[in-house]
Amino acid sequence: MKKSPLPVQNLGAKGKQRKCGREALVKLLRWNFGHPDFRGNQLEAIEAILSGRDCFCLMPTGGGKSMCYQIPALAKTGIVLVISPLIALMENQVMALKEKGIAAEFLSSTQTSQLRNKIHEDLDRGQPSIRLLYVTPELIATSGFMSKLKKIHGRGLLNLIAVDEAHCISSWGHDFRPSYRKLSSLRNQLQDVPILALTATAIPKVQKDVIDSLNLQNPLVLQSSFNRPNIYYGVRYKDLMDDAYADLCDVLKSAGDVCAIVYCLERTTCDDLSTHLSKNGISCAAYHAGLNNKLRSSVLDDWICSKIQVVVATVAFGMKTSL
Repeated sequence: MKKSPLPVQNLGAKGKQRKCGREALVKLLRWNFGHPDFRGNQLEAIEAILSGRDCFCLMPTGGGKSMCYQIPALAKTGIVLVISPLIALMENQVMALKEKGIAAEFLSSTQTSQLRNKIHEDLDRGQPSIRLLYVTPELIATSGFMSKLKKIHGRGLLNLIAVDEAHCISSWGHDFRPSYRKLSSLRNQLQDVPILALTATAIPKVQKDVIDSLNLQNPLVLQSSFNRPNIYYGVRYKDLMDDAYADLCDVLKSAGDVCAIVYCLERTTCDDLSTHLSKNGISCAAYHAGLNNKLRSSVLDDWICSKIQVVVATVAFGMKTSL
């Protein structure tokens, strides 16, 4: 059964929102997400954001970065804008939030025009129901959407801009994505909205570049430990193998009934490897930009629901452009 979001907004006599203390934030976390307490630097990041301060947050994958903007979305009336290059991630997070009764949406070219229009109509309302809106950097770069953001901001309803995978903004980052560079205009056009930059990978040079590019003002910089005792790293040399495909089959079978992603550099390799693994009794499917949107979504859903064990994807897994 879906829970209704726990109301935390308290307005004073002059209509100003009171500071949301630690106890209230923990209560929000427990009610909506079922976690007993915050982890690592989550609370520090959330408190900085709610105070209106910019924040750069470096956390390992699985460190709970999404809580740093999802809790603020529930703590204040208005909209949190989440910018992500990963359509698949946006779809998954929105679906999970809706299951918890949290009003979240994403805008993507994969959606029907009817659904996109419905979302835009909600954003145009005096009090939108949406608390979290996920978009791609490509959409932010369009004049039409920026105009809509300015109107939302002008009504005092844009509480936070969260930039996920923020290392993509840096030409020194391994996933440099030119559309991210255009996010530098956010500070000039939406001056008093706090910006939260999130990444799981940023050397000092990238970190500085991200902070400078987004024009973060006196940001709180938080870094978590990257020690992940639950992760095993292994290196296998293809050149020393008689049959790399057969070796991969053995590795996957020895791992048991676990979900896996196999990354390839080319689409044709994804298709060939997927076919080979399937013939050898491993439930899998290819995932790349050469497939239509419906098939990609079907493959992703099947993998998330454990209907298939392995996804063989290009290194751009999930990075589909949206306008």
